[in-house]
Amino acid sequence: MSKRVSRSLSAQLLGGVLLSLAAAAAVFFLCFALGTQILDRTVYGEPFMDKMADRQFQSLQSYVTRERVTAKNLHRLNLWCSQKDQVALTIYQNDTVLYDSSVSAGENPVPEDFDPAWESPDREYALVLGDGTETRAFLYYYAEDILYYWVTILAGLISFGAFSLCFIAFVHRKLKDIKRLKRELDILAGGDLRYPVTVKGTDELGELASGVDQMRRSILAHQEAEEQMRSANSQLVTAMSHDLRTPLTSLLGYLELLDRRKYQSEEQLQHFIRQSLGKTLQIKDMADKLFEYFLVYSSEWESPDMETADADELFQQLWGEYAFSLENEGFPVERDFGELKGMVQVNLELLRRAFDNLYSNLRKYSDCAQPLRLACQREGAAARLELSNAISPQRDKKESTNIGLNTCRRILQYHGGTFRAEEAAGRFRVTVTLPLAEVQETIHG
Repeated sequence: MSKRVSRSLSAQLLGGVLLSLAAAAAVFFLCFALGTQILDRTVYGEPFMDKMADRQFQSLQSYVTRERVTAKNLHRLNLWCSQKDQVALTIYQNDTVLYDSSVSAGENPVPEDFDPAWESPDREYALVLGDGTETRAFLYYYAEDILYYWVTILAGLISFGAFSLCFIAFVHRKLKDIKRLKRELDILAGGDLRYPVTVKGTDELGELASGVDQMRRSILAHQEAEEQMRSANSQLVTAMSHDLRTPLTSLLGYLELLDRRKYQSEEQLQHFIRQSLGKTLQIKDMADKLFEYFLVYSSEWESPDMETADADELFQQLWGEYAFSLENEGFPVERDFGELKGMVQVNLELLRRAFDNLYSNLRKYSDCAQPLRLACQREGAAARLELSNAISPQRDKKESTNIGLNTCRRILQYHGGTFRAEEAAGRFRVTVTLPLAEVQETIHG
């Protein structure tokens, strides 16, 4: 048996946050890697660095010429270098270092720490001083690292946007479920109880939708039961008013004749009394049917007590009695009683009432010229009882409200069984099933 796994909204929310964080982290690393790769190919790439270094050297040469910088006043280059914080400058003359931008102002570079051979040939320029002296200048351009920080910030912003989008998508999906439930509740509130409520998911929203749909079905079933009761009331009133009028009129007529002593002989007197008694019994039978009607359709029907009985003893006794009575009344009966080997939970009073209805229908509507069949067999874990009879040609002249069959169905359903009545080819058959429990054998030690 499969169990339905329930996921709470808090667990789904936590899962949504974790998935959004994972997506944001993936987007961050992707954007950062892409940004650094673009920087490495452009701003921090060799062609770009060469171009910027050439441009800075042109600025340097212009500054040297304009300020008439010579070997004696190279300290003036400190001003230019301070304005170019992305530049490193070293100047040699005859392989002797004259100037280095990394040396503090007022100090001279130590010749042993510098050698043109250690410099990059690609960064060598011919610098002409203000007095026309030619020197070898090595100028290095360094791009600012701040661009990497901007790439990091931009990747962070994009990843935050990815996190927000993922989380908003998750919340939006839940909001859609809430809006759909509200829309369906508005439809139900408008009176359309046949509109099904969509049950989606196993979280609290799904359980709420399931509860609302169950409530809808319960209310609808209650309304249908009330409608069925009103329809049954109308049918009963029509049938009973018609059926009671005839015997009551006849009974009143016979009682008036007796009261006025309008009989001519003792034999006629006894005839009137028998007819009155017959009409009284007919009215009593209708009153019993009315009681059965309230048993079937009353919503206040109290659940009766149940008791355990041996199925073989119970059904062979009950059906045996009915078979014996029918045979005494001239009905041919075919019996097919098998061994049930089980116990049943029953209310004997209700069960006998159901079987009494079936017995009454047999006496009223069966063709006594053809045999009745009573069968009782075990079928799996249930007792299967079957009653079959040929329909009397006079059946159409005897009206019926079907209250007896409805009573049987209600009683059998209460016992956890089934009741099926069908008519075909001039025969009427009722099939009843009741659940069986295994016989508990007591072992005495």
